[in-house]
Amino acid sequence: MEHELDRHNEYLRAALQQDRRPLGLFLGAGTPMSVRPKGVPIIPDIAGLTTVVRAGVTGASRDVVEDAFAQLDSTYNPVTLENLLDYLRRLAAIPGTADVRGFSNSAVLTADAEICALVRDHLEVTLPGIDTAYHAIALWAQAAKRHAPMEVFTTNYDLLLEQALEAANVPYFDGFVGSHRPSFDIHAVEEDELPNRWVRLWKLHGSINWATSSGGDVLRCPTTDKSDRVLIYPSHLKYEQSRRLPYLALLDRLRGFLRRPSSVIVSCGFSYRDEHINEVIGQALRSNPTASVQALLFGQLEQYSEALALARRTPNLSLLAEDAAVVGTQTGDWATTSTVSTFPYGNFSALGDLLRELVGGASLSSLHTSAPTP
Repeated sequence: MEHELDRHNEYLRAALQQDRRPLGLFLGAGTPMSVRPKGVPIIPDIAGLTTVVRAGVTGASRDVVEDAFAQLDSTYNPVTLENLLDYLRRLAAIPGTADVRGFSNSAVLTADAEICALVRDHLEVTLPGIDTAYHAIALWAQAAKRHAPMEVFTTNYDLLLEQALEAANVPYFDGFVGSHRPSFDIHAVEEDELPNRWVRLWKLHGSINWATSSGGDVLRCPTTDKSDRVLIYPSHLKYEQSRRLPYLALLDRLRGFLRRPSSVIVSCGFSYRDEHINEVIGQALRSNPTASVQALLFGQLEQYSEALALARRTPNLSLLAEDAAVVGTQTGDWATTSTVSTFPYGNFSALGDLLRELVGGASLSSLHTSAPTP
């Protein structure tokens, strides 16, 4: 069968323009790949970060990392940074003092901390200029007067969206309260009584400016503060309960959002390869047929096998790729009735152009607003 490209383009525009239904964005690792100040992505993908980690760890931690890669090689092809962190944290969760698979508990914990610090240092970058797709999101969020607040879910650890929101003076809440060393407040996340004009920003895999203090508190702190453990990527295990609290609370926020009547999430840059998040999205959509997710995918549909499997059993999850789509569980190529023959919005830059168009072509430069000093 075929799907009508023009109709789905218009449906996406209508979803992004409406202000009464709960509306969310889901940004994955592909979004910073579209920001290329010198022809190179401002932040690499997971494969690139994996290379950074393997090249950057030193001393005893290098041995731990290389041995872990060797042990994982038969399970994953290729092994990624997140596979590595998950494996190390599974080993750390095993009780007792004896070495496990050749690793001591202290060596594993040290390697984990060094890996996360390397990731932080590599992702501590500043948006180039003030007219990126991230800035377009900020301007779009600022322009709309919503009956329900806009919520942004992301698996990214970087601070690019925070930079854009602050450049546009858009207030946002990310679950942390306080000024000097803000701490994660689960009650504030659950109760959420802020004005609707505040964007809700939920970082499902942590952030380079999150850390666990020596006392076990989860804090948001300057990335220049090297004294605390960086808190990125959940292990989904009963391992350091304080580490798991933000992740579980924010996954509950995603689940709760999709259980609201007529809620809509538009995802971009997310490949649907995270089984844990797929499970939350799939269960929520099946329990609430009035909710929907519009997944904007970069490139060809066939490269997203996990997303295809989920969409073919979830009628209210639509996959919209450059060459084809899955809508209502049915896979088909695009049927076109205009000069446009491919779906462009899986490219985050194209989505940013659409958002600017929806707010009348506004930009931070046209509003005479300066970017924050890094």
